[in-house]
Amino acid sequence: MWRQATMTRALGLGVSVLLLVGMASNANAQGTLRGKVFAPEDHSGHDHAPGAHEGKDSFDPLPGATVTWKGSEDGTVTDAFGFFQIDIRRNPDTLRVSMVGYQTVDVYFSGEGYLDIPLEPGVLLQSADVVFEERSQSVSLLNPLNIQQLSRKELCKAACCNLSEAFETNASVDASFTDAVTGTRQIHMLGLAGKYTQLLVDNLPGPRGLNVVQGMGFIPGPWIENIFISKGVGTVMSGYESLTGQINVAHRNPETAEPFFLNLFFGAGGRSEFNHVSRHKMGRRWDTVVMTHGEIRQKENDRNQDLFLDMPTQEDFVVRNEWRFVGDRGLRAEIVLFGVDMKRDGGMMGDEDVVASSWVASTEIQRAEVNAKVGYVLPGLEGRSWGSQWTASTHRHWHGFGNRFYDGQQNTFRANVLRSGFLGSEDRQFSAGVSYLYDDFLERGTWGAASTDLSATPEEWARTEHVPGAFLETTWTGNPRGTVVAGLRVDQHNLWGTVVTPRLHARWSATEQTSLKMVAGTGFRTPNVLMEELGVWASNRTWVVDGPLEPEKGWNAGLNVTSKFKLLYRDADFALDGYWTEFQNRAVVDLDADAHAVRIYNLGDRTSRSLTGQAELGWSVHRRWDMRLAYRYVHATTERDGAATAGTTIDPYVPQHRAFTQWSYHSKANERQAQWNADFTLQWVGPQRIPRPDAELDARPASEFERGFAVVNGQISRVFAPGVDVYLGVENILNYRQQNPIVGWDLAYTDDQAFQRNMDASLVYAPIFGRMVYVGGRLTLGQAGN
Repeated sequence: MWRQATMTRALGLGVSVLLLVGMASNANAQGTLRGKVFAPEDHSGHDHAPGAHEGKDSFDPLPGATVTWKGSEDGTVTDAFGFFQIDIRRNPDTLRVSMVGYQTVDVYFSGEGYLDIPLEPGVLLQSADVVFEERSQSVSLLNPLNIQQLSRKELCKAACCNLSEAFETNASVDASFTDAVTGTRQIHMLGLAGKYTQLLVDNLPGPRGLNVVQGMGFIPGPWIENIFISKGVGTVMSGYESLTGQINVAHRNPETAEPFFLNLFFGAGGRSEFNHVSRHKMGRRWDTVVMTHGEIRQKENDRNQDLFLDMPTQEDFVVRNEWRFVGDRGLRAEIVLFGVDMKRDGGMMGDEDVVASSWVASTEIQRAEVNAKVGYVLPGLEGRSWGSQWTASTHRHWHGFGNRFYDGQQNTFRANVLRSGFLGSEDRQFSAGVSYLYDDFLERGTWGAASTDLSATPEEWARTEHVPGAFLETTWTGNPRGTVVAGLRVDQHNLWGTVVTPRLHARWSATEQTSLKMVAGTGFRTPNVLMEELGVWASNRTWVVDGPLEPEKGWNAGLNVTSKFKLLYRDADFALDGYWTEFQNRAVVDLDADAHAVRIYNLGDRTSRSLTGQAELGWSVHRRWDMRLAYRYVHATTERDGAATAGTTIDPYVPQHRAFTQWSYHSKANERQAQWNADFTLQWVGPQRIPRPDAELDARPASEFERGFAVVNGQISRVFAPGVDVYLGVENILNYRQQNPIVGWDLAYTDDQAFQRNMDASLVYAPIFGRMVYVGGRLTLGQAGN
C-alpha cells in the first residue's frame, strides 16, 4: 500500500509540475494555432443517389503533412488524424503546408485560432522544399487515446527485421526471448505479457490464438508504414480482447507505397533476408501492392559452447497482396491475401562424447488468410458512412521438442459491420455495429507426458467458439479543450455466456501545450496456454493443467499527462503516465511449485495485478540531434496456489526498473540529398525474479533476483541519393550474455536420465547470442502517390 501511495503522490507532483511548465511556456508564446489538414475527394462527375448534393466533397485526413511558417524552420507535422498545432510567430503571417503527392499551399494567417486546410493532389513535393524534418515518434495532444506513433523513419534506426524487433528504440514496449533454443521473441506492455495487448493489422485483428507469439515475426519491418501504440484498453470497435493496450500496424498500401522498394539484410550468425514491395496501377479504379519476404539461416552457431544452437536454422517465406478499389458514389474496397510458410530447426548439436539422447527443437507453421474491407461514404453527407470488415484464416502449427510434440490447427472467421454518423449535432459522433466471431481449435500433443516417456498417448483439446455481438461508441467534442469517447459492447459467447465490455477515454487540454488523458475499461479473452507459453516447451517440464481454464478477465485504468514546450529554444515534450491492471480471473502459469513441471490453474479468489509508472522526455537538442530519455517502474504480482516461493508473489521475468535513452544524428544533406545518419540506444534492464530449477542444480532461494544489465545498440547509415542508402549496425555492443541459459546441459555428457529430467532452456531473461553485427541496403524507385 505504501508503494501505491508513493506512486500516487509522485504522479500528482508530476502533473502539477507539467501544468506549471505548460502554463509558463504558453505565457511566453504569442499563442498557438490549431488546425487540420485533409484531402478533399471530389465526387463530381460520378453517379449520385437521388437527393445527394452533387459535387460536394468528402474529406480524408492527411497524417504526416508538413506545416511551417513561410521562411522559417519552425514547424510541425500532422498527427495520425490530420491535426496539428504550431506556435504563432507573428500576426499576420503565412503558413506553408506541404506533403508528398499534393500541391504545396500558402495560407494567410490573420489571428485565427483554428484552420481547416485542404490539399489538392498534384505537383509532387521536391525534397529540397522540405524545411522541417518529420519526427519519427510523435504523440497527438488532441486525440483522447494515448497513442504513440512510430513512423517508417523510426523503424529504420535499428535492425527491425520484423514486428517483434520493432520496439528496440521505444520505451513503452519490451521485447525478450521466450527461450534459449527457438529464437522467438515476445513483447510485454504495462508489465504483462503481449497476449494481453491486442495486435491489429490495418485496424483488423492481427496475431491471436495459436499465432499470438510467433505471428509478430510474420510482419516484416520494411513492410510497415506506421505503428500506433495505445496504452490501456482500446476501443470497443476492435473487440473485447485488449486489456493492457493496442498495437496497430499500418502496412504500406497503394497510397503510401513507392512503385518499387527492395531491402537486403545480412547479419552475423548467417542470417540473410530480403524484403520487396511494389505498387501497380491496374486501371482507373484498381491499385495493388505486392510484398514478399524471405529469410534464411543455415549456419550453426554455439558461441557459449553448451551443445545447443544459439539460434535455429530457418527458412521463412511470407507474401502479402493488397488490392484497393475506389469507385463511384463514395464506394471503396480493400482485399488482402496473406500467406506464411516457416520451418526452423534447433536444439542439440552432434558430439561423440554425449551419452544423452539427442534433444531437437523443430517448428513448422503454415498460414493462409484473406481480409476484406468495404466502405461507403454517403454522398453529400460528410462524416456519415457504412463499413464492413471480413476476415477468414487457417493456421497450422507443429513442433517437436525433445521426445514431445504438438500439432495445432485454428480456423477463424470474423465479420464486422458498422455505421458512423452524428447524434443531433456534429460535436456528437457515433459508431455502431454488429460483429460475429468464429474460432475452431484442435490441439493434439504429448504435453502431459514425462520427457522420458517415448510411448505416450497424445492428448487432444478441441474448442469451437461462436460469438455474435453489438457495440456502440460515441465521441463528444463539444468543448475545444476536451473530448470524451465512451463505448459499450455486448457479446454472447456460446461457452461463457454474455460478455459486457465498457470502455471510456477522455482528454482535457489544461493549456494549449499540455494535455491530460484518462482511460478505464475491461478486457476479456480465452486463454490458449499451450501456445502462449511457447517457451516452456523448450524444457523437460511436464504440463499440469488443473481443471478447465476459465476466460481471463480484468480491469484497466490509467492517467497520462503530456506537455510540449521549448527547452533552450528547441522543441521538447514530456510525458508522465500511470496504469493499473487488476485481474478478476487469470490463467496462472506457475513455474515455482515444481522445478520439473509447469502448473496452470485459474486465479480463483486470489489476486493478480500490475502497477506501472513511466516518465519520458523527448528533446530536439540541435537541428541535427534528437534525444529521448525514459524510466519505467513496474510492480506486477500474483498470488500462487501453494507455490514454493513461500509468500513471494512478484511475477517472474518482469524487471521492476527499466531505463532507456536514444540519441539520433543526421548530417546536412548536400546538393544530391546525400547525408549521414547515426542512431544510438542504451537500455538498462533492472533485476528480475527467475524461477529456480531443481535445488540439486541451483541452491539459491526462489526469491533471489538476477542482477540487472545494459544493452547498447548502434547504427550508421549513408544516404547516397533519394531512395538509395546502406546501413551498418551492431546490436548488443557490450556483448552481454546470460551465463548458462540452458539448465542441465552438462548432464548430457554423464547421465541421460538426469539430463532428460532436468534440462530446461526456458529460464531466459537476457540476450543469448551476444554481439551481432549486421549490414544492409535499401533501394526505392519512384515516389508514393505517383
